[in-house]
Amino acid sequence: MSVATEFAPAVFIPSRARPASSQCERPSAAVSTLHRPSEQSVAVPLRLTRRGLLAIAVAVGVLALGLVWLARFSAPGAQAATPRPDAVTVRTGDTLWAIATRIAPQRDPRAEVADLQRINHLSGVELTAGQLLRTR
Repeated sequence: MSVATEFAPAVFIPSRARPASSQCERPSAAVSTLHRPSEQSVAVPLRLTRRGLLAIAVAVGVLALGLVWLARFSAPGAQAATPRPDAVTVRTGDTLWAIATRIAPQRDPRAEVADLQRINHLSGVELTAGQLLRTR
């Protein structure tokens, strides 16, 4: 043990902060004695039995199935595929990319542009208004 902890610390208290002598005679704090509680007032600890554990497991399983069922019915359904036209007439300002996204919105536009170029024997991306493009 350290030597410093064996001595009580000396604290200087100024005279104006010291209590009057009449106040020193009264006890400054009440002392409470704690007693052990009686056996009747103590609650019995809860125990989880096998039946309770099974009931909780079933409740969690039913809740999980309910959430999966709710998620399944709240998800957006698959959209019906719109029929693809056999041919498209090019309008003013149309590009192969715009036509590809309009006739096949679910496909990759790059692949659709390549298919349009191949089917219509186009060497570039130049289109003229009124031009008829086959799509199949």
